[in-house]
Amino acid sequence: MNNLVLEKAKEFIKQEFANEVTGHDWYHIDRVYKMATQLQSKEGGNLKIIQLAALFHDFTDKKLKEYPEEAERQMIAWLRENNLSEMEIEMISNVIKNISYSNESSHSHDLSLETKIVQDADRLDAIGAIGIARCFTYGGSEGRQIYNPENKEATSVQHFFDKLLNIKGIIQTGSAKEVADTRHCILISFLKELENECNIQF
Repeated sequence: MNNLVLEKAKEFIKQEFANEVTGHDWYHIDRVYKMATQLQSKEGGNLKIIQLAALFHDFTDKKLKEYPEEAERQMIAWLRENNLSEMEIEMISNVIKNISYSNESSHSHDLSLETKIVQDADRLDAIGAIGIARCFTYGGSEGRQIYNPENKEATSVQHFFDKLLNIKGIIQTGSAKEVADTRHCILISFLKELENECNIQF
């Protein structure tokens, strides 16, 4: 791939997410980009599509954008201006539309290899030590308590049980599964230690 386009994409995304404080900042995006690149080296797939989709994967996220449809138009315009073909733009858009945890479906086996790789890279960043940090960062930005034994639903700890502990079981690629096993154990260890320190039971 033209390295100039890749560098321009990095700078564009870095600026767009400069003030992001929910755990979906540039450093998250950069980790997903690097992990996706690493997974591609073992699993294959179109590197250009994978890298650009990883860089833009949160650009149209409705959690972060008030007008996600407008963000999608802006993304497509940027890709066109930087000489991506219509087929490449469609491939990148399809990856991004299918990576969200909230879009998880029984048709995950039908996803392209490129989608599986970016999806896995994004999900790996939601578990392990960095996943724990991001969980509480996002929870704080939403006004959630860390935990509340009397009202578990609206807490950051509940997010572990609603989502994070399920991620290991829905990782798609073999290379990512190896990473997920280790990071899942970190989640379990953290929750056990939190129980001990707070003298509570989840």
